[in-house]
Amino acid sequence: MGGSGQAGSSEARVASSAPGGQTVGSLPTKLFVGYGAVAAPYEMLRAPALAILPGLYAKEFGFALATISIAMLFLRLTDGATDLAVGLLSDKTRSAWGRRKPWLLASIFVAIPAAYGLYVPSDTPTIWSFTICYFFFFLAWTMFEIPYTAWSTELAHRYEDRSRLAVWRGLGQNAGLILLSLVPLLPFLPSTEMNFVTLHAMFWLIAITYPLGVLYAIFRLPNGGAVEEAEQFSIRDTVAAIRANRPFQLFLSVAFLSDFAVGCMTALFFLFFDIYLGVGASFTAIFLTAIVVSTLSLKLWQHLLKRTSKTGVLLVGLGGGAIVGALIAALAPGPNALAFFIGYMALFYTFSVARDVALYAIFGDIIDYDIWKSNGSRAGLYSSAWMVLRKIAYATAPAFAFLIAGLFGFDPSADSQSDLAIFGLKAANGYLPAIFLIAAVFLAAMFPITKARHQIIRRRLEQRSLRTSC
Repeated sequence: MGGSGQAGSSEARVASSAPGGQTVGSLPTKLFVGYGAVAAPYEMLRAPALAILPGLYAKEFGFALATISIAMLFLRLTDGATDLAVGLLSDKTRSAWGRRKPWLLASIFVAIPAAYGLYVPSDTPTIWSFTICYFFFFLAWTMFEIPYTAWSTELAHRYEDRSRLAVWRGLGQNAGLILLSLVPLLPFLPSTEMNFVTLHAMFWLIAITYPLGVLYAIFRLPNGGAVEEAEQFSIRDTVAAIRANRPFQLFLSVAFLSDFAVGCMTALFFLFFDIYLGVGASFTAIFLTAIVVSTLSLKLWQHLLKRTSKTGVLLVGLGGGAIVGALIAALAPGPNALAFFIGYMALFYTFSVARDVALYAIFGDIIDYDIWKSNGSRAGLYSSAWMVLRKIAYATAPAFAFLIAGLFGFDPSADSQSDLAIFGLKAANGYLPAIFLIAAVFLAAMFPITKARHQIIRRRLEQRSLRTSC
């Protein structure tokens, strides 16, 4: 509890002098570090559920790829409403902890039971237990991600500070992934392969660190500036605003296409390296190397954000991802399979980090544009609109990837795979995602909010605030 006074003093610095609690001066480094640190346990919860669990359930319990696809699609029918509701309610929430922190706290009580059901299944799980646990996992994801993203727009308002927040968020996420990659090396585990024994250990790591991360955010970080006008807006108003907001429309299109591409690739990574390449025992070497390399690349992306633009970094991330997707043609079983796949994954994560950092940095500029146009902040609702599409992408992408691989005859439980089945696996895991990323490149190139234009928006917001305060 002693941290609340420190948080209050930091918040005063964050919420000084500009509209909606905006600040003109530089922000303390501990704010950026703290905001990014909260992302680490959250990523530990999210990453295995998206990239490992569907393939592992197919391999270990014989779930058909088509059945998993249907389950993921079913979840989309129920999840969109919760995304919009959380966005609207978090904008309207008023508490001693601000608007966003209560939602992060509540997510703990949904996330931990859902993670236990997914990571520590019974001996004979059914598709229904799988689907129910995933439903609550997606709900916990909503309760954390939407307020957490909206919170960033209230913590920092300068173009450069938004970029720094996004970089530190990326650092936090990668730190969580590094910890997860080390779990298979624990001495009490029977092997270094990714299996449900390993996931059981991962669960306890998540169950300890996730609540600690959220409590740290509540008591050690500022709440963020409040924008009273936000309460005037309804979902209908926001839909109308989005229809009139071309920058946000472009942003959503780029985010959806690239998320769909990344979702296809990550959904099949486990099946690709474990069944096709036969290097499943090297899980830690593969992912730890890739994540460490991508973490080191954050310094490069931070430099480019300062020297060029957020859109430029986004284009590099998208274009590089498309190249990586095409390079899957060169991967095949053999003595060099492990080395080549490690390099492949390092490139994938490095360009994915660039894309994510740029998107999160750009999102804050779009919120400023909306405040300028509408005289109020809908960061929560805008975040929920993005999250609806993101979760649609991450749910339908595995369904699409599994469907494509299955149509070409790929069967995770089979002893061998035909050439056609391998082509289908590579198409779903690389070739088709590359096409989606190329389409995203063309849309991202049209994004209109440059650094100079954002500075103009900030000046007009500050002028409006001065007129209002007089």
